[in-house]
Amino acid sequence: MKIKTMMFAALMLMPSLAAAEITVEDAWVRMPPPVADTAAGYLTLHNSGDTDVEVVAVESAAATKPEFHSMSMHDGMMHMMKMEKVVVPAHGELRFESGGNHLMLTGLTNVLNAGDHVMLTIKTADGASVMVHAEVRDVRMQENGGHEGHGDEHGGHHGH
Repeated sequence: MKIKTMMFAALMLMPSLAAAEITVEDAWVRMPPPVADTAAGYLTLHNSGDTDVEVVAVESAAATKPEFHSMSMHDGMMHMMKMEKVVVPAHGELRFESGGNHLMLTGLTNVLNAGDHVMLTIKTADGASVMVHAEVRDVRMQENGGHEGHGDEHGGHHGH
């Protein structure tokens, strides 16, 4: 009995590996034009753990098909593709930002107006999930004034 108690005490004193924890920062959705059925979203995923974390899904009642997209240049044309694998590195971050990788909300279920909030659920391969409120922002005034600088890659969102 004494050995079990000593083993338990030793195990309790051993340093444990930091569990992977995903947090989200600066989540927002670009207000789409009135007739659009898609919207782009942006956020930064942080991983405070010692191992990489694979994000396997993003869910939202605001869209029938939310997914992460990458952007790349081919033959002088910008192309968008669904990201099949999203990995947040250990002790690192992964940014989804205007002009780069981003969240695509396709098949909007309601009109999105500036000031609205979109609820997102980020799901990881280990079964964890993080719920995020993303504010809808109207950035047209910023773009017209030259403050945004990245353009609107999803104003019309024509195919891939």
